[in-house]
Amino acid sequence: MLKNIFFIIAIFLMVSCIQADKPFLIRDVSIYSNNLVKKNGVPLVLRNNELLHRIDTNRYSFVTVNEWFDHESILYLTDENGISYLNKFHLFSGENELFFQINEPILRVDANPDFSVFAIEITSLDREKHLYFVNRKGTIIHTLNNVGEEFQIYWNPYRNHELIIAALQSDYSVKLKELNLVDKSIIDFNFEYSYVQWINESDLAFLKWDLLSPSFYAPLYTYSLETEKKVKKVDDIIAFFSYYNHLLTITIDDIDKEYSQYTFYDMERNKKLTQFQVPILNTYSEQWWIPSHAFDKESKTFYILKPSNGGDLFSYSEGFSLVSIQVETGKEIMIVNIDENYPLKLSPDGRRLLFGYQLEGIIDLKKREKNRLIYW
Repeated sequence: MLKNIFFIIAIFLMVSCIQADKPFLIRDVSIYSNNLVKKNGVPLVLRNNELLHRIDTNRYSFVTVNEWFDHESILYLTDENGISYLNKFHLFSGENELFFQINEPILRVDANPDFSVFAIEITSLDREKHLYFVNRKGTIIHTLNNVGEEFQIYWNPYRNHELIIAALQSDYSVKLKELNLVDKSIIDFNFEYSYVQWINESDLAFLKWDLLSPSFYAPLYTYSLETEKKVKKVDDIIAFFSYYNHLLTITIDDIDKEYSQYTFYDMERNKKLTQFQVPILNTYSEQWWIPSHAFDKESKTFYILKPSNGGDLFSYSEGFSLVSIQVETGKEIMIVNIDENYPLKLSPDGRRLLFGYQLEGIIDLKKREKNRLIYW
C-alpha cells in the first residue's frame, strides 16, 4: 500500500514538471478566470507603455486628421462613395470607431475649449455652408444652415458653449453672430472686421485696418459685445493672437528688418510678460508670414516653428525648429527640427502636438520625439 502511494506521488511530480515547462497559452486563461482581476484600474498608457498605433486606413479614402477628441484620441476623416466618415482613433490601443457620418463633404472640425462639443463645417452640393454642432457621443445638438460663403468661428475660451461666427457675405460685407449653445440664442452685430479674438468673457479684439489707406500696421482695438463700444489699446502692430488671459502681439520696428518682435501680455494682471524675436520670411506682398504656433494655457507655454534665419518665403529651404517658450519667464527650449512650417494642433493636456498638412504626424513634447500616424 505504501509503495503505491509513493508511486502516485512520483507520477504527480513528473506531470507538474512537464506542465511547468509548457508555454502558457491564451486559451488556458479561462481555467484561471476566478483568480484574475480586470485591469480597468490601470491607466491604458501604463498597460501598453505608450506605444503609438498607426491609423490603418486606405490611402484613397483618407482625407485628413481633423482634431483631438481627448488627450489620447483623435478624430480623422475618410470619404467613401461621397459619404464623409469622421472616425475616432485611440493612439495607444489602436481602437477605431465611427464618430459621425454625413452624405456631404466635411471641410473642418473645431472643438470647443473643453472638448465637449465639436463644430463641423459642411458644404452642400449647391455650395452652401452649414455648421453642425455635435456632442462627445456624435449626436447633433444644433445646426446652422447657410452660414455664409466663407466664415470663421471663434470659441469663447471663458465660456465653453459660446462662440462668435464671422461670416463673409456675397457682397463682401461681414456678419458677426454670437451663438449660445445652451439656450440656442443668436445675437447679430453690425461689425466690419472678420478676424476677431476673445480677450475676456464679453470683449473681442480686432485690428482696425484703414481700408482707404493701406498700411503694414494697424492699431489694436477692443469691442464690447454688451455695449458695442470700441476702445483703442495698442498702436501699430501687424498681427495678434489671444489665449486664455493672455495676448500676443507681433510688431516690427521697420519693414526692412529681418526679425519681428513677439510680445506676451497677461490680460488679467494687465502686465507685459516676455518678448522674443522671430526671423521674418518675406512674402513681398501686403501680407505678413506668421509661423505656425500653439499655446498651452495650463503650463503657460507657447510653441512656435522658428526658421533658422530670415529670407524669401518661397525659396526658403533650411527647415524650422519647434521651440517652447515659457511666457512667464521667457525660458526657451528647442524640441525637434521640422522641415516645413506645418500646421500644429496641441492636445488637451498639452503633452503632444499634431503636425503636418493633414495633421498626420505627432510630436511627444516631453520625450521630444516625432512619429507618423499614417504609413503607406
